[in-house]
Amino acid sequence: MTSNRGFSLVEVLISIFIVVLSGVGTLKLYSYIEVEKANAGLFVKAAYISERQIAMLQSFNTIGSSCADRTLADITDCKLSLESGSPFSIVLNAASGGVFKSNNDTGAEVTYAKVLTVSVSWNDRSGSLKNLSIPVSVSKYTNLLN
Repeated sequence: MTSNRGFSLVEVLISIFIVVLSGVGTLKLYSYIEVEKANAGLFVKAAYISERQIAMLQSFNTIGSSCADRTLADITDCKLSLESGSPFSIVLNAASGGVFKSNNDTGAEVTYAKVLTVSVSWNDRSGSLKNLSIPVSVSKYTNLLN
């Protein structure tokens, strides 16, 4: 024999618990996806900034460049100016073993190329420091003006 009285209190409480638990899980998943989306957006902006910095470094020996008066000796001073309040910072470092020299006509050693590392740093939404580093080579023979 079966009972025709409907659902018991325990069955109703269990079903409400399952619905609430799945709702909380869905909200947690949504918030995680939003944080990852924001972090991915920051990474894309950092990649764009590093590409602009690389383009600026590779045009250091051209007319009209913001690095036009630089040489290979002080090329690390040629940095992109970021807006005030930007979460990003740029650091230019010479890579280890990244200075290439040759002898000129008089026999003196002359630097003709450098390998630099363009590093863009920022804090993600969780507050941890993230870093994007891209190596770039800069040669005085790339843009022959002098």
